Amino acid sequence: MALSINVPDKILAGLNQSYTITSDSGEPSGSVSVAGTELAHRIVPLGPPKDAEESAPLDYKYKVTFLLPADSVGSQVELKFSAGESEVEEAHEVIPE
Repeated sequence: MALSINVPDKILAGLNQSYTITSDSGEPSGSVSVAGTELAHRIVPLGPPKDAEESAPLDYKYKVTFLLPADSVGSQVELKFSAGESEVEEAHEVIPE
């Protein structure tokens, strides 16, 4: 079982963020926070990969979107998601835009 988040190399403060989550364990749920404050976010299902075989386990794709506040420079954005028995937790530094 796999769950992963595609996070860019640079996370810029004050901008809307949109990251791809890949899951073969169902729709993910979780939280996005900066400096201990949870941010409003939404998860949008994108569906299976275009080249998927029907008999193979599918890595469905989802987008998590949220606004990263302008005053979050130097803080860590923390992404915690789970789906089925899979979990992923990442923290990345926020830089100025």
